[in-house]
Amino acid sequence: MAAASARDELTGIVAALRAGGCSGNAGTRVSLERDTALDAVARRLSSGGRLQDAITDERYPAQKSSSIAIRPVSSPAAVTSLLQSSHCAALTNPAFTRIGVAYQGDAAWVVLAAPFVAPAAVSADSTGARVLELVNAARAKSRRCGLRRYDAAPPVRLDAILTHIAADHSRDMAQHSRMSHTGSDGTTVAERATAAGYPWSFVAENVAAGQTTAEEVVETWLESSGHCANLMEPAVREMGIAAAFDGSSMAGTYWTQVFAARK
Repeated sequence: MAAASARDELTGIVAALRAGGCSGNAGTRVSLERDTALDAVARRLSSGGRLQDAITDERYPAQKSSSIAIRPVSSPAAVTSLLQSSHCAALTNPAFTRIGVAYQGDAAWVVLAAPFVAPAAVSADSTGARVLELVNAARAKSRRCGLRRYDAAPPVRLDAILTHIAADHSRDMAQHSRMSHTGSDGTTVAERATAAGYPWSFVAENVAAGQTTAEEVVETWLESSGHCANLMEPAVREMGIAAAFDGSSMAGTYWTQVFAARK
């Protein structure tokens, strides 16, 4: 059977099981879109290796993924039986929206994925305002950050310079697919604030990767003792916040929050 027709037949079997459900898993109306970039991930799997390595090597923007190996690919009935008995949970998962398929000899590999979704742009009048609201709500209450307890702290306000610093660092992390407090040029947040002309007496930075909403990222920071401490620091008076998205990066979305007090 030609590779193209075999791929179409396998994709059709997957689609039928996904829509109708199997092995106690309800079907879903969320269809799978064929993705040639995901085909390339599947081809890497056909040569051996792990799914995450294949996704990384192809720089595929997968927020969630799963793979299925079918050895050997015999009759449609046998393939259907294998998928029903061992892979129904993945096949009927509505989070997956893309499919890739590759053949190697008498074996096939199917990769299902949910690509990253870019968040709304973070600015002072949208997501940034929501982050500010959540941060000030958190600061309004005493809380424990790791081993240290913090009293309620005064509210902070958004600052344009700090937001610019945050935006530059978020883009840098996204472009280099790396979450870090150190910039790709080796700079620290203090050095970046000084270079931007912000006259700081206190400066600290929170970073995160993978979250797509203000609520998710603030909750992530509150659950981290160090980031929570920055957020609750009583000396802080101003904040900058920004996110950057790169679909070919490891985490998709990268966030930076800069806290500071002026001299």
